[in-house]
Amino acid sequence: MVDGTSFAAPIVTSVVAQMLEANPELTPQQVKLILVQTARRLPNVEVDKQGWSALEPQSAVQRALELRQKPKVDATKLWL
Repeated sequence: MVDGTSFAAPIVTSVVAQMLEANPELTPQQVKLILVQTARRLPNVEVDKQGWSALEPQSAVQRALELRQKPKVDATKLWL
């Protein structure tokens, strides 16, 4: 595990970039909420040593994908 804001910032930024690639419609508030909801606390590590929690990149990107709106289908262009 690594710690420190200088080390964490580029890692979090890369995860946010992946989230936005998966779902470009995410708002800044949604990005923050997803990061917070998918992070996990580390056992036996003081809260002030781990910030909010440990980032879970795969979970965050998956949640971004889940929130992506499905494209609307024009029923007049469907052929059976």
